[in-house]
Amino acid sequence: GFTRMMQTEGEVAGVRAAEHFGIPFTLSTMGTRSVEDVAAVVGPRTGVVLLSHVGFWTGETSGGAVGSLAARGDVGVAIFFALSAALLSAPFVRRGLGEPATFSPARYARRRLARILPAYYLALAGVLLTAVALGDPGGVLSLPTVLVHLVLGQGVTGVTFQSFTQTWSLTTEAVFYLVLPLGAALAVPWVLAAGPGAADESARRRARGRRMILGCAVLGLLGLPVQGLAAVFTGEGASWWAGALATSVPGHALWFAVGIAVTVLLEAERAGTRLWGGRAGELVEVLRASPGTLVLLALVVWAVAATPLAGPRDLTDPAAGALVAREVLYGVIALALLLAATSRGLPERVAASRLAGPSRWLGDTSYGVFLWHVLVLQVVYAALDLRLFYVPFVPMLVLVTVLSLGIAHLSWVLVERRFIAWAHRDAAARPAAARR
Repeated sequence: GFTRMMQTEGEVAGVRAAEHFGIPFTLSTMGTRSVEDVAAVVGPRTGVVLLSHVGFWTGETSGGAVGSLAARGDVGVAIFFALSAALLSAPFVRRGLGEPATFSPARYARRRLARILPAYYLALAGVLLTAVALGDPGGVLSLPTVLVHLVLGQGVTGVTFQSFTQTWSLTTEAVFYLVLPLGAALAVPWVLAAGPGAADESARRRARGRRMILGCAVLGLLGLPVQGLAAVFTGEGASWWAGALATSVPGHALWFAVGIAVTVLLEAERAGTRLWGGRAGELVEVLRASPGTLVLLALVVWAVAATPLAGPRDLTDPAAGALVAREVLYGVIALALLLAATSRGLPERVAASRLAGPSRWLGDTSYGVFLWHVLVLQVVYAALDLRLFYVPFVPMLVLVTVLSLGIAHLSWVLVERRFIAWAHRDAAARPAAARR
């Protein structure tokens, strides 16, 4: 627990020295850095989800086909960012197409804060209370670290609790909440200027939609060099700010751009406009009606991402090319799954089927699972006195999933849905006023 007093990077510096001299390194339970931080010191760390965390803690990610896929479970972050961008960009995309759309900054801010902060603070309280209960208050309960987490700053500082490492992505998400309206305010006039000589409104929408797709492509491509630079600077020892750069909104611009592009396609369809003709249009039409093909494509690309093409799974320093390849592959997976989920008629069929209830429940509890599953892992390992990297993967995956879902359900029922209902009170009041 005193390593950071001796060296500012704490265990990170220690593991680098141990790796250099070829000797083992043991992480203390009183350490100031998490297991994941130490495992990723030689390269910028991307997101984590339940599968990758369980795979890492059990040692499954060290080898085998299943372990390779589990090691790339952080693709869930790409899907999360793309989905968030797709949902939140809708009013701005409608404006860009020339369609009526309302946007209230106050309502937008209230709803975003209500969605992420109440459940987040509940989970943060659980992390701190568990640290006290496990008798490890030393480095965990330092006031600066707690204050950083209160303002979602851990994605910038790179210092977080062992059972809250996955929440770096909330820093990126919160920054995206701020950037999106500002970026839209600058982009919409440029988009509306497209197609001035178009014959009719449909042609103007087509020109504007294509311009937005072009803007998304440029935005996504500009984000790729950021990942490369982060890898280069990490190799030169600038781990703190290089890691922050890799996990920033610019660093993951491709994933956000994917979500916005999907929304452009959907909103153009709702307005009765096809963005492309010819073979490109035919391909889009086929894909829009082929969710199974898109899911299969996502699985194939996931398998490709599990190869060394997307970088190593151990402490080896990942090359810049590998990080860029991972960013692109994850972007393709997110694009395929978003298109599959929004395939023509699929949402309506799911809503009318027996899957509607379970699908809605999984959607409601997904954020809670994200917040709680690493803490569940830590408590299970401590309660059962398990040895890190030497636990059967499948039983642990089932146990952590079940427990996380249970806690997430309580979080949804007791906290999340109440704050969400409060944040959407104006939407609920409008139909009532109309009835009067």
